[in-house]
Amino acid sequence: MRAARKTVAFFSGLLLYAFAAGLAAGLSGVGLPRAWYAAMGGRNSLQVMLSEAAVIALLLLLLTLPWAYFTLRPARRRHRPYVGWLMAGIGLAWAGLLVFGAFNFALKPRAYSAPLQTMLLSSSAAPLYGGLNILGVLAGAALAGRLAKRRQQNLPSSRVKRSAPGDQAQNPPDTGTVPLG
Repeated sequence: MRAARKTVAFFSGLLLYAFAAGLAAGLSGVGLPRAWYAAMGGRNSLQVMLSEAAVIALLLLLLTLPWAYFTLRPARRRHRPYVGWLMAGIGLAWAGLLVFGAFNFALKPRAYSAPLQTMLLSSSAAPLYGGLNILGVLAGAALAGRLAKRRQQNLPSSRVKRSAPGDQAQNPPDTGTVPLG
């Protein structure tokens, strides 16, 4: 059963980051309200790009938190949450997207002319597809792991407590009789 929980956590991490990357790419096309662009220095200013990336990373954190918590939380017994396996799935998905982005970047020569801030912060620009996105997903998964660990500590243990052999001599077993004395 432990292997099944590890596998579920790993593949949930893979699917979580794949969904988060797709959502971030979709959200990058939406952008901030137009009135904010003029106040912040124009569409391609660093403040606008950084605030868009931070808003998307925050939304990904808010998406990751319940997804990872429901994946990691123990249901009835005191099972360990496999946070490492979830993080490994997220890491593998991120590495796969990074390799895809590197090939995509190399095959499109027009991308070489993009500013560095665009390549680092934009969720739709190769090779990183939003540098803050992975931080938002990892922060959400780590926070969910802490919450799942806290819930695990409050659940009853699934192991039977056995007393040591010397404990029975000091404490005789309860026979249900009341001493007369």
